[in-house]
Formats: sequence, structure tokens, C-alpha cells
Amino acid sequence: MLGAKGFSSTLSLKCWTRMKNAKIRTLPRLEQHRMTLIKKNFGLQDQEARCGILKLISILLCLSAALDGSATLAAQGVAPAEEKVFVPGNPVTNESVEAGLLNMRNILRSSPAFQKDDAPTHLRLAGVLSQQGDPNGAIEEYQAAIQLNPVFAEAYRGLGAVFIDTHEWKDAEDALRTSTRLDDTDSQTFYWLGRALMAQHKFPNATMAFITATDLNPQDAEAFSDLGLVRMAQGHASDAAKALTQAIHLKPDYAEAHHRLELLRASQQDPEQLTQAAFEILNILFRRE
Repeated sequence: MLGAKGFSSTLSLKCWTRMKNAKIRTLPRLEQHRMTLIKKNFGLQDQEARCGILKLISILLCLSAALDGSATLAAQGVAPAEEKVFVPGNPVTNESVEAGLLNMRNILRSSPAFQKDDAPTHLRLAGVLSQQGDPNGAIEEYQAAIQLNPVFAEAYRGLGAVFIDTHEWKDAEDALRTSTRLDDTDSQTFYWLGRALMAQHKFPNATMAFITATDLNPQDAEAFSDLGLVRMAQGHASDAAKALTQAIHLKPDYAEAHHRLELLRASQQDPEQLTQAAFEILNILFRRE
């Protein structure tokens, strides 16, 4: 399993050769593979495997940035750094990953598309960096956008989403609350706020956030499913069943909602067992890998 704080795996030359043969070295192709994986429904029991796969894809993205960066720099007339960030067969470390991300970050910042020093430009760059698996760079750009425009709800929203990805739950909560104060019409912001609150076991506030999200977007199956999970954690079996049933109605093949509803039905006669089942799910969802 690849850890968020320390990568101990080694990417072998054989693996690298296979990557080249599969023609997934370039960033667009890697990002396409990453998004394909995200869209697949692995089910709750495969959460850990899914996290590991997505982290591996993020590593491949920054390694590709390091290897392809020199060509991009040359095309823009920028002298590449002489250090070698990654050598096939060498261990993948935090330092080499961050160096690759920093390399690509600087390439993007020097490109003509991101030369304006205004809030919308920093917002666009933050989105690109976030998609490429560079949370530190994305956070810097979102904060730059906010500094230039302190009432930029979209920048706070993006910042909160990145903090969720990095498991900085309180920072995510603060950013997303600010976003909802500036714009109370975006259902996705309330959904992410609910996730940040749920991760901190702030269940009453998480319930309110998910209810607002479903009011703003009654077709959001994920929000109904998470609302059901929060109600399970609070021991409210009836409300949980209604929310999970609605999630399945909106998305009949939603394996995660089906799994939660099965657990609910198996334990609804025992409130203690019901809350224990909910907390086990929460531990899987929000533990730091």
C-alpha cells in the first residue's frame, strides 16, 4: 500500500518499459487513465484498493512531468534544471515526487496562459495543478486568488476540496463554510462541507449540510447516501433508510448505497450495532492512508 506521507515502493525498469509500451507516459493520457479509474465503481469493500490505485496514478503523473518537463521547457525557451528527478529502477521518494511536481508547477506558471496576476488566472491554474495531483501547488494558487479577491467563493470552494483530498478536515471546513457564506446556491459546496464535517464526526452539522445539498440538487445520489450514513452514525435508522433508498432510486447500480442499506437492515433492531457499523464505514472512508 502506498502511504500519503512516505512512498516506499520501487518503480522497476520493467514496469517503466511496460508504461512506455502502453503509451501512457504523457500527462493527458495519464490523466485520462486516472479519471477512468475514478469513475469506476469499486464498491465500499475496495476503498483501500481504490485509494492505492489513484495514488499510484498520481505518482505516475508527476514522474511523467519530471521526464517530459525538459522537452516542455525547451519548447518554451526555458533552460531545464540539471538535476535528475527520477531514474527508472530507483526508489520513488517524497522528495522525487515533490521535485517532479515543482518542476511542472514552474513550467505551468511560466507559460503564456497563466501570466496574468489576477484571481481568475490563479483559479484556473489551481484547477490544473489539482487535477495533476499537486495539492501544494493548488493550495498556493487558490490562496493567491483569494488574496486578490477576498470574496471569491469559487476559490474558497476549490481550496476546501483540496484540503479534503489531503485530509485536512478543519481547514476544509473553514474554507467551505466561507464559500457557502459567499454563495449559498452551490450544492457541491454543501456536499463537500458535509464530507469535511462527517470526517470530524460533527454529525448534526454534517446532516444540515447534506440536507441543504439535496435540497439544492435533488438528483445527487452521493449526497443522499452520505446523509444516510450520518443518520446511521446518529442511530436514526428510519431517516437513514429513507436517504439510502432515495440514493438507490436515483442511482440503481450504486454499490456503496446498497452496501450501507444492507448493513442498516441487518442491524436496525440494535442501535448500538447500527452506530458501530456506521463508524466502521467512516473509519474506512476517512482514515489517512
